[in-house]
Amino acid sequence: MVKKILITGASGFVGGILIEHLSKNSSYDIYGVDTHVGLSTRFQLENTIASEDYQPILPSKEKFYICDITDKDQLSRIIQDNQINIIIHLAAVLETETVEKINEVNCRGTSIIFDIATKQEHVEMVIYASSMMTITGYLENEPYSALRKNIQPKQALTKITINDPPIPSYFNPSFEAYAKSKIYGEELARQYALNDAINVKFICARFGWINTTDTTDNMMCDLFNWSNKAVWCSHRDLCQFIDRVLENQSMLKKFQIYFVCSNNDFCWVDMDNCRKDLNYVPQDGAKWK
Repeated sequence: MVKKILITGASGFVGGILIEHLSKNSSYDIYGVDTHVGLSTRFQLENTIASEDYQPILPSKEKFYICDITDKDQLSRIIQDNQINIIIHLAAVLETETVEKINEVNCRGTSIIFDIATKQEHVEMVIYASSMMTITGYLENEPYSALRKNIQPKQALTKITINDPPIPSYFNPSFEAYAKSKIYGEELARQYALNDAINVKFICARFGWINTTDTTDNMMCDLFNWSNKAVWCSHRDLCQFIDRVLENQSMLKKFQIYFVCSNNDFCWVDMDNCRKDLNYVPQDGAKWK
């Protein structure tokens, strides 16, 4: 049976990567929603050469909808009318926005999507794009803080697991609000999954650093130090993770959190459950030269 997949934030950078990849598979019918069809904020922030001539990759016109995820009625109709089976929830505003905007879109918008998903019988699974920013607070202390200074750690780092408490960065109020919005989404997914009357599965992916050039060699600003490169995620590994989740859907628990990165030197997060549950084996990696 062909699975109908809705991608929120479809005009965004990661949305385009997944639409292009999943559209090649005849087992999937891809739909998308977003508030715009222009270039994403991520492209504008990185300001890379690769982004200058880039145009968003979208589903076909009849399968793409201009819709704000906080518009519950319109979003519910889209999901119902197209009998969506799987939602890949990418839509979010970034840490460059105000705290109020982050809370409105990332928190309220996510709660609306989860609520709709659990009330429509044809929805089977939600893949929620969480973020490594849920744990970047660990980088403020040794031994992890050495990575921010581009100092090579003298010994292997103890890896943060999904069972360790999330610690957001307190760099500024918007960074903190963004990280907490992702933590909120994870906890909300957990609560839904605990309800025996709900059959929807919630997979929370703490994606690593996904950049426009798909490389760690072309650093365009001082933010791209080894705290970023150690959790870099290539486009190929991103797509592999989504493939593995979709392929193993029937065997997955109702709720799970996964770290998703490439095979990087000094990666400081534990992906063992990702390997065991999904047979996820990163194909790329950033190496300390």
